[in-house]
Amino acid sequence: MGIRQSDLILEFFKANPNREIAHPEVVDWLTHEYYKRTGKIFRDPDRGIRNCTNKAFYKKSLREFIATTQIPFCVKI
Repeated sequence: MGIRQSDLILEFFKANPNREIAHPEVVDWLTHEYYKRTGKIFRDPDRGIRNCTNKAFYKKSLREFIATTQIPFCVKI
């Protein structure tokens, strides 16, 4: 089974704590990395980033990132 898009989003934020992250940087990394790993195109990464705080799994995981990182596009729903 390949990597899920939601797992890749979380991987990015875990690898980049304690710094301001521009939205285009996240989208560029996600689309490039997903294509590199799966050979498929990451469809609508913006939706995945916005939804990261809507899921219970991410609410617990992202609390630490929100407290220490400027992630306005993941905080605002």
